[in-house]
Amino acid sequence: MDNKYGVYRQIRYNRTYRTLGRMTWWRIALGAVLLLSVLFISGFVSVRVAMTGHFKTADTLMVDSFMETYRPTVKAYIEAGVLYEEGDYAAALEAFRAVETAAAAEDNGAGTRADAAAMRSLAALRLAQERYEAGAPDLAREALAAVDAAQLDEANAAVLETLTALLGEG
Repeated sequence: MDNKYGVYRQIRYNRTYRTLGRMTWWRIALGAVLLLSVLFISGFVSVRVAMTGHFKTADTLMVDSFMETYRPTVKAYIEAGVLYEEGDYAAALEAFRAVETAAAAEDNGAGTRADAAAMRSLAALRLAQERYEAGAPDLAREALAAVDAAQLDEANAAVLETLTALLGEG
C-alpha cells in the first residue's frame, strides 16, 4: 500500500524541478541576438572600440539617441576622436578640453577624463607638428604649451622632444 503523502511529494517534486522548456537552437539564437543588441544599445561595444583608437568605427556602432541621453560625455569623447582621426586637430583639441571639463564635473567620469586628457595632449602635439610644418613656429609653440608629456607614449614623447628641439633652435 502506497503512502498517502507520496502523491503530494511527487506533485511538489514535479513543480519544483520542472524545466521551463526544451532548449532549442532558435532560443539560443534569440538569446544571443538579444544579448548583442543590449551590448550595442548600451554603448559597450562603441566604447571598447573607441578605447582602441578607432573613433570612426565607434561612431558608426554607437546608438546616438541612447548615448546622447544617458552617456553624453562618452558621446562627446567619441565625436572629438572622430575630429582627431579626420585631421582637424584644432577642433579636436578644443573638443577634448570640453570633454575633460565635463568628465571632471561627473562623479563617475574618471576614466573618460583620463582618456580625454591623453587624447588632448596627442591632439595638441599633432597640431604643433602641423603648424611647424606649415611654417608657423609661434603658433606651434602655443600648441605645444598644451601638451602634457606624462600623457604621451614613448613614440610620441620622442616626437615631442624632437619638435621642442626644433622650436628651441628656430
